[in-house]
Amino acid sequence: MRSIILTSLAAASLTAIVSTSCGSQNKTEQTPLVEYDGQTWCTTVKTDATVDTIFNFDGTQVASTRISRFKAAADSNFYASVNVYGNATNEVINGAFAKYIEEVFSTFQSNDESTDKAIGVDSLKTAGIAELTSVVDGCVGYFNNEVIPTAQKDSVIATNLSVEIKPVWADDSYVTYAMASGCYYGGAHGEEDFYLMTFDSKTGAQMGFYNLIPADKQDQMREKLLDVISRTDDQTVESYLAMVNQWIGNDKSESWTVKTFPIYHVALTGQGYVFCYPKYSIAPGAAGCPIYVVPE
Repeated sequence: MRSIILTSLAAASLTAIVSTSCGSQNKTEQTPLVEYDGQTWCTTVKTDATVDTIFNFDGTQVASTRISRFKAAADSNFYASVNVYGNATNEVINGAFAKYIEEVFSTFQSNDESTDKAIGVDSLKTAGIAELTSVVDGCVGYFNNEVIPTAQKDSVIATNLSVEIKPVWADDSYVTYAMASGCYYGGAHGEEDFYLMTFDSKTGAQMGFYNLIPADKQDQMREKLLDVISRTDDQTVESYLAMVNQWIGNDKSESWTVKTFPIYHVALTGQGYVFCYPKYSIAPGAAGCPIYVVPE
């Protein structure tokens, strides 16, 4: 009787070992969640300055010119602030900066054709430091001369706008900038925008999902991204997609899947690929601008 019991226990132990071994072989390895540790917000400057500076990212230098401008009314709740680090060697990159700055300031652009407007740079493909400086001065001047007086006349409690563009990473091929802005023009809360943009450091071309990630790895990258997003929310991919589709209001024919989930901005940093989403695009406003890192 004793030998039968021992034999049974041994068999049970062996079964447990085999089951555990098989389970570990079938278990999917999950990359640990990585939190983005770079810049996520813009600094409101309080002085005017134009200063040459050099950023060093692990031996890769990015020659820059800091263009800082600040205009405020007597009431400190009314102001415009721009702090942009123009690229000293690539005018194509500066052209992208000029366009972003003008687009942010156009939020406050008047529909009255009789009033002065911020400098339009939609057709500006390149910009030297002098041209970029002119765009900054024009936009800040417009805000100070047109937007603030109108807001005060309308008894708005505060009206302000801050913009910052700053390099956050670079290697021999690419340079990545943080593009950030925040504004307030009355109401319960202000608005914010943040994303990273990677440029080809030689040509100045803007890089995105389809030219930054090889074609044969794009489907896999989408799977990794949804895995990171869902695990950040302590959900499975399936439950996360069901939740976000319901929140967006997608019907079955429009429902996002792993392959169709929207990608707005993806950039390369020392942490890997960083995906940035506009406020309200995939989550309520309280979530701000969601940022997810997918390590290389």
